[in-house]
Amino acid sequence: MPGKTWYLPESDRQRLLEAGRPQGGAIPAGTYARRILEQLLVDLSWASSRMEGNTYDILQTERLIKFGEEAAGKDRKEALMILNHKEAIQYVVENLDEIGLRRPDLFAIHALLSDGPLADPAMSGRLRAMPVGISHSSYRPLDDAVTIAEEFGVFLHKAARITDPFEQSFFLLVHIPYLQAFADVNKRTSRVASNIPLLKSDIAPMSFTAMDDSKYIDGLIGVYELNNVSLLREVYIDAYLASAEKYRILHTEVESPNKAAIVYRDFARAAVRRCVLEFKGFHHDDLMAMAIEAGVPDADLEGVIAYVGEQLAGLHEGNVIRYRLQSDDLEGLDQG
Repeated sequence: MPGKTWYLPESDRQRLLEAGRPQGGAIPAGTYARRILEQLLVDLSWASSRMEGNTYDILQTERLIKFGEEAAGKDRKEALMILNHKEAIQYVVENLDEIGLRRPDLFAIHALLSDGPLADPAMSGRLRAMPVGISHSSYRPLDDAVTIAEEFGVFLHKAARITDPFEQSFFLLVHIPYLQAFADVNKRTSRVASNIPLLKSDIAPMSFTAMDDSKYIDGLIGVYELNNVSLLREVYIDAYLASAEKYRILHTEVESPNKAAIVYRDFARAAVRRCVLEFKGFHHDDLMAMAIEAGVPDADLEGVIAYVGEQLAGLHEGNVIRYRLQSDDLEGLDQG
């Protein structure tokens, strides 16, 4: 029951959130996803394809995605699998404001991922209407089209009621393969879809690059055979923590410079010097008067003043040279 029972304990959800939250605080919805899209396309396309037996390495995957260069000696179906992932991930990120956990959204992801490999192309982007088996498992998914459609609706309803992004992500990773909603490509669909709640919450995605393939399969078998998510949960948590660390670093590297650092560079440096040498602290009203006198437009005033405050708070003996100050100048300075 969403909100009452949990696959992921609160302590684990908090640990995942702390790991996945971008450095530097809140940013506009979707911004994080668009900043790290290029790397996510390579990482998730490679890892998810690898988990299906694809033999492209990550460098070959990057060349295929960026330059359309197929690896020599490889089955073209492998290139198609990777390019399908690229299309599905791009679709999610480019439509992040509108996309959700609705029937058309998951159908679209499945359609993009299954473009080509299905024996019956008409089954791409639609629910399964025939029985299927699970390799290495005695579990038999539902085989009645009406019941499958009903259970898919129940699954979507429950998923939409989950408010925690990690619980929602893990729920998708469990239940799309368990239901086997589609004729094939269920696990791939679940891996891409499991990133929707993370990206919509502007936290680091799950790239699956660090996930142990055999433990992942064992985790799914535990779900199929025993209705037990414990092993898959352990694999998910470990893989996410590794993935989040990479994307936290990447986010820092691609962070766009503050406008004030470029457009109002000279003013900001002069303002910091005055805060240190004259005000001995951050004086908002005095800085505002300085900014107005310097001709800073009204629309930029608060942003520029906030930037000066950030620079002042981060001032120390190792970087005072930026402002043509000496370390002794910091004595008595209130940087609070």
